[in-house]
Amino acid sequence: IKSPLTSARRLSVAKKNSQKCSAIKQRTSNGGGVASIASFFRNTPPCKLACPLCGKLVPRYKINEHIDSQCQTFLGEDLEDALAVSDNKQEKITNTASNGAVTRNDEKEKSPGEKDADMSLYFKKNCVMRQDSSETNLQAKLVKTVGLGSLSSKLSRRALRLSGESEMDHTHVSGQEETHDAELSSSQKENCMKSFVFESKSGGMKNRYKTENGHETDVKSDQAEASSDVVPSSESQIKSKTTERKPCTTPANESEVLGVEKASEGSEHQHSRQPYYLQNFRTVLEAVLENEGDRMLFNEDDFSTIHTFQQLSAPGQMLYVRLFQRKLKWLQVSKLEYTEISSDLRTVIQELVACGFLQTESELHDIQEVLDLLPAPELRTLAKTFHLGRGGNGTQKQQLVEGLLQLGKQRSLFVSQNNTAAVILKRAKQAAGSCVRLCRRSRAVFSRVLLLFSLTDTLEEEEMAAGGQGQLYTILLVNSGRLAFPEYTVHRSARLFEDRDDLIRYETAMRTLQEVIAAMQTGSWEDAYVLYATAKATWQEIKDSCDLSHQEQLPVFLRCFTVGWTYTRILSRGVEILQRFRRYEDSVEDLRNLLSQLVYCVDSRGRWWDRLALNLQQHLKQHEQAICAIRDGLNDPLVRTGHKLSLHQRASRMKESASLKKYRLLLRDLPTVHVQDVTHVTIRGQLFPHEGGMGKSVFLRAANEDERSTEGRGTMVMCSVEELALEHYRTLGFDQGIHGEGSTFSSLFGLLMWDIIFIDGVPDVFRNPYQTCPLDLHTDCFYGNRREAIEARAEMLRQASAETLQELLADVWNAQEGRVCALINWERFSSLQQAQSLVACLGGHFLSGVVLRMAKDYRHCRGGLPDLVVWSTYNKKFKLVEVKGPNDRLSQKQQIWLDELRKLGADVEVCHVTATGARGARRE
Repeated sequence: IKSPLTSARRLSVAKKNSQKCSAIKQRTSNGGGVASIASFFRNTPPCKLACPLCGKLVPRYKINEHIDSQCQTFLGEDLEDALAVSDNKQEKITNTASNGAVTRNDEKEKSPGEKDADMSLYFKKNCVMRQDSSETNLQAKLVKTVGLGSLSSKLSRRALRLSGESEMDHTHVSGQEETHDAELSSSQKENCMKSFVFESKSGGMKNRYKTENGHETDVKSDQAEASSDVVPSSESQIKSKTTERKPCTTPANESEVLGVEKASEGSEHQHSRQPYYLQNFRTVLEAVLENEGDRMLFNEDDFSTIHTFQQLSAPGQMLYVRLFQRKLKWLQVSKLEYTEISSDLRTVIQELVACGFLQTESELHDIQEVLDLLPAPELRTLAKTFHLGRGGNGTQKQQLVEGLLQLGKQRSLFVSQNNTAAVILKRAKQAAGSCVRLCRRSRAVFSRVLLLFSLTDTLEEEEMAAGGQGQLYTILLVNSGRLAFPEYTVHRSARLFEDRDDLIRYETAMRTLQEVIAAMQTGSWEDAYVLYATAKATWQEIKDSCDLSHQEQLPVFLRCFTVGWTYTRILSRGVEILQRFRRYEDSVEDLRNLLSQLVYCVDSRGRWWDRLALNLQQHLKQHEQAICAIRDGLNDPLVRTGHKLSLHQRASRMKESASLKKYRLLLRDLPTVHVQDVTHVTIRGQLFPHEGGMGKSVFLRAANEDERSTEGRGTMVMCSVEELALEHYRTLGFDQGIHGEGSTFSSLFGLLMWDIIFIDGVPDVFRNPYQTCPLDLHTDCFYGNRREAIEARAEMLRQASAETLQELLADVWNAQEGRVCALINWERFSSLQQAQSLVACLGGHFLSGVVLRMAKDYRHCRGGLPDLVVWSTYNKKFKLVEVKGPNDRLSQKQQIWLDELRKLGADVEVCHVTATGARGARRE
């Protein structure tokens, strides 16, 4: 950077406050003054939110309804523009062959006689097509990343590829669409997807994936394979190739799969203009069923269920998906309103009931479920009929339910009459009217399909019975061009599940885990204990009756998707549940059982050793056993960073305790962990007077020069403890500063190591086209699988000049900006220039050390990094600062990172902020 940056680019805090003040001034320009400090408390959420697709402001509680049935940007021509923009952006992604980044060239036009190679929807993603010959493509490179392109090609709507048609033909097709739109009602127009006609500029895109035998296959990507508006001849060709490609294990299985495919063909013509949620749901079904390994995890009954769904009418499929996305519970038919499906849903509901997808109120026999179904006013009316309490308007629904349940346990005085519970159930069902609920058996089939489709994603939403709404919404954003994932090659070689029963056991374990987590979060510790105890017994039965050797042989980053890993997580949660009930002997027993195995949840061993030592020393007063636990934990190679330091510090405190003198010989022989302290400074600030000790401390400071020009002189600005520290370091000459904690360094790590993170050739780390990071990132396998490339990059960074670092950062930034990556927060830096100025100050030697440490153990090194990075663009000096407010202290991970950064040559210090009285702010 040749010249000093302008004042608008000084400190991040200054920039944020300036923008905030400008907004306040604009809002108050019609006679209002500067916003008072009381406005801090008027922080209610906005009544309207911007639609993520069209940007229109809609009421916050109607955002889902707007996206589903009103968003014209998604339903109209803007989506076609978005997809075109997405394709144009992909064509701009370039990089050099030396660092192995992606090169995107104009693709050659596909010859008429050339056949399209078919492949699973799992791996369909626009990929690069190189200008080199096939011999050139086979040449080895040091690091070669093969992009899969935007997910819009994999999960997009089925489109016609009319590359040879004239403009008049295109106009004719558009006219037909307009005529068809005119025949639809306004509601149907809003909820049905437009038919898109893409004119292929290159004649075809190539996809690249690796099969289980390791061979690479180049596949022509047919965007025509994702829409329902398909010319019959083209569709028949696609389906015939799909049928020929799929090997089947048994004749029975083959008949079921073929039946599913034929059903899919027929149903595509039933409703050629489907809403996005149905199209995406069908895409998920096709993707899973086209994969041989996943198809083997379903039996004939499962295929029959899927076949029945595909034979439903279009309104039937739409209603089922709508209900599938809702929480699994009974619903009143009178409360169901989906005008885009039908103004009268009774006929559609009857179809779903006849096909076995819905249950009716005739199968509702649980008094708890029917009472939960009723709203509070109807519950009050019901309670009054039984003379239960006052039943006034102030009575809470939960109180009414509990009162009725208690009353239901009482028997009627007359033997000939039904008991009280039956009477309550009957009258409650009369009040509820017609009710429906999805059948659990059929729903479980589709839940397993969604589980396989997004196995590597978080399962919280699906396991909390949300019906995969998050997955379908992700597909919506991808299709509309609002979301793009990194480019990589999908390479699946290992089988995660042996058979259907193995998958069902895993699904059951995941549901139990989420139920335990939910019970703990809501404070229902009794329920959590029952779930934990049941899971513990189930896991023991599985270990006694099943062969788990297959799970043990999987790499650790795939082992986390096994039933054993999941039950181990439940047992780990059980330790916390037992401690809540002060059952420390039982928790110690569980901890020892967890530590006796080296297969599951190995990344939690440090926490287990630390907790075992605490329970033995503090609660059970078994000091000698506690010392043994500390020794074993310090010698465990799987115990890292903060937990190892925590064990060492516990031993040091025991050594200094006067009551434990007799154990000093045992404590003297323990391994030691050396961490050197860093510089500490103290500043003072005026604490906001009405905080009441709740939440984070908020301070007041005088407005700086930029803020004075907006708000006037003498203005006090509210700020966090980190922002107060940023302002302090600004006065010391550091004109640039970021409060990002670990995200600042993880973003630099992702930018400097992008091509290595998404490198080709590592099997099973990328198992579907929409991962934000490789599966082995949080394990030791990440470094082991890329050792040579990581060490070469670290050496290159160590010797790189400031200009080289800036160029490397710019190449990745310009090529990948906006792609969803777990490591990178694209908003952490105000611009590419700010990121370049930071790496120029940090230097190659320092960056090399940080990158190498994070690559070796990202799981344990992602936390504990300093809060602030401040630097001067004038003298190229920088400082890393950990900020501590009142009554705050350094954690073990923070102590280790500060010591490591100091060893790498960084200027590191801890800034303590103390509060002064109301007279004002002073710094020392």
